[in-house]
Amino acid sequence: KLCSILGLPLLLLPTFIPGPMGRALLPRLCTALLLAGEVSRYASALEVAAAKAPCNLEPWLAESAAPGEEGFHVICALNRTALQVYRGGVKTPEPMLLRVGKSDLRNVLAASLDIKFGIEYNTTKGLLKWKKQPWTLFGQMGRELQVGSETKFLAAHFKRLPASPLLLLLFEGGAWRWPTIRVGYRREAMAGVFLTTVSRQPALFEVVLDPTATPAKGKKASKLNAALLSNVVELARPRLQASMTEGKVDKKMRSSEQTFLDYGMDPKLKELALATSRLLRGPEENLEALQVLRYTENQHYDAHRDYWDPREFPDVPRFKNQEGYWHMRHATLLWYLSPPDEGGETWFPRAHGGPIPTGDWMACDDRGAKVSPRD
Repeated sequence: KLCSILGLPLLLLPTFIPGPMGRALLPRLCTALLLAGEVSRYASALEVAAAKAPCNLEPWLAESAAPGEEGFHVICALNRTALQVYRGGVKTPEPMLLRVGKSDLRNVLAASLDIKFGIEYNTTKGLLKWKKQPWTLFGQMGRELQVGSETKFLAAHFKRLPASPLLLLLFEGGAWRWPTIRVGYRREAMAGVFLTTVSRQPALFEVVLDPTATPAKGKKASKLNAALLSNVVELARPRLQASMTEGKVDKKMRSSEQTFLDYGMDPKLKELALATSRLLRGPEENLEALQVLRYTENQHYDAHRDYWDPREFPDVPRFKNQEGYWHMRHATLLWYLSPPDEGGETWFPRAHGGPIPTGDWMACDDRGAKVSPRD
């Protein structure tokens, strides 16, 4: 979703596959003060719970739920058989406490969290169904536990470190997804690589590379840096052609130029692929080819999705991988290579939960959020 303001930047889009909060206004001051007292006591309870929690929960728990994060759960394993579970990645003074046996961890978690094993969409062709890939546990550093190995992993950890609680992250979709926490939340995802939450619905982050950052004790310097992109323009320029959508050129919708670069064609691109997969915390083989776009003055791409909605494309095989599981783009990472002096923002009209901008595909106004290539 790109603005047509003066000149637009050259972009890279490597795509990675794999309760209501508001309250009515209260007419009585005394009731409002009572509500404020309840909120204050609840906040204090959260602080006490966080202080007593044996795991470091601060980077993983939000004050409130966000649509799209219902399938994200934070687990603090107190020992081999006792788990504290924060459903939806939301803070609470009373997390779910689960007891697991020697071999039933997956069954207990699936039943307690009501994890679904399929995906359904009502479409013009009726109800379409897909198998959902198995849910997965990750360590906080991004290590994925193989499905079925979780109980053995817990046993080995507590045998080695019996007094050290273990933090685990459960993703019902089977793939890592950075939690948003709150708008403005900033975390160091990798040494010198910072993510700042721009929007919680849908999840939108600003990625900043800081080559001057010093790695924390015990951490290696990140290999994700701007130098890995230094020859992309040179490689892409002779290959650029009119951009296509669904195999067709439609300049009213998309007037830029594009090409695709294989990560294996250049040593720097190979390193870029590896570093990108580490940032996204997923398999390198799940990366699509590197898409390079060039926008000149007044060129644009209408507001669009980077995934395919099955209600618009009601086709079961299209969204099924070789193993028969649901198959969909999971994340898009944009690199701005040549930002113009003015303009060139990327517009996210639905940021913060806004509606589809029907009929205003090129408005690029104050709805949602705009990300500038110069920041």
